[in-house]
Amino acid sequence: MSATGKNTSYGNASLREKLGMIASLLFQLPPVLLWALLSSPFHPVNSYLSWKRVLINKACYFFSTRLSYRQVQWASGTTRDVYDGWAKSNKLPIVVDELGEGAQLLWIGERRTDKVLLYLPGGAFLLPMAIFAPNFWKHVHGELKSKHQEVGIAILQYSLIPTATFPTPLKQTVLAIHHLLSTGVHPQNIQLAGESAGANLILQFIAHVLHPIPEVPILNLSAPLRGVYLLSPWVSLTSEIESMTLNEGSDMINAATLLYWGREVLAGVPETQVAYLEPLKAPEAWFDGMDRVVERVLITGGDAECLRDSIVRLAEQIEKQYGKEGAVTFVLQKFAVHNDPFLDFMLPGMTVGELTPLIVEWLAAGFDSMA
Repeated sequence: MSATGKNTSYGNASLREKLGMIASLLFQLPPVLLWALLSSPFHPVNSYLSWKRVLINKACYFFSTRLSYRQVQWASGTTRDVYDGWAKSNKLPIVVDELGEGAQLLWIGERRTDKVLLYLPGGAFLLPMAIFAPNFWKHVHGELKSKHQEVGIAILQYSLIPTATFPTPLKQTVLAIHHLLSTGVHPQNIQLAGESAGANLILQFIAHVLHPIPEVPILNLSAPLRGVYLLSPWVSLTSEIESMTLNEGSDMINAATLLYWGREVLAGVPETQVAYLEPLKAPEAWFDGMDRVVERVLITGGDAECLRDSIVRLAEQIEKQYGKEGAVTFVLQKFAVHNDPFLDFMLPGMTVGELTPLIVEWLAAGFDSMA
């Protein structure tokens, strides 16, 4: 318990919340899924999706809008718990680097120091890594290998609310990148990827290099990082944008939940540091010099996302920082929801969407020109 009286322990769901979650999954979720399936032929987005994706999108909507983050933390455990369970079920070794400050690098397969993709999971700084996220990156790992790209993929476990707040995850991101550099990885052989809040965290890191926060360690790069991939970046934590209303019934999350999570994340953040979390509210020149931090950028989103308009604005803002043609790639996927590519890996045997091969190609092109 903190000095303010707020419980700061992870997954501190009450008995009532635990029982309520079980009851919701048993009695409320099934009819919700059934109705989603029956009504899908008449839905403007679901009518174009497979029945599996209709169910997955609706299940994710249910989890994100009906369950509290305390319930999800209690049921899922930490990102490390998710990783350990996933590695064991896939018969992969558990390979962990301790970074200090509560942070860890969790490797998908072999640890490497030549070419590294560092993945920062999303979850609104409240939720652990989704159970299907490692499936996506295992697929990417295999596809890169088929293109003769031997790449190490590491997942960053960073601290979540209520255990820690901003700028702790940013400090841990700096520690992770410093660790990779200290093991001999050249900046030009590092690419970062993150979805939703993970993408927000990447943007925090870039902003910190450009505008250092006194309480966060400074990281001096000898060269720009090779690339960053921002999937459905969460950069509008408090603003009600038009797409939140337009896509309310199509996305796998709703506006009310996004705005509630945003208030939780921003609680206690000094006004002078809000721009690190909400770059769309930052001064116009906020990302000036970004090309000195990262060489190339891929931004993707879905046109059925509540966050669509803010993602488009972010892409426009970042494109202005790069004079080099092709340095910034932006793709808005049709009939796609928040974090859409990941959802194809929630169940075995699902068809991979059209965006995933593009992501693989973009990452492969970055690793093709090693330092």
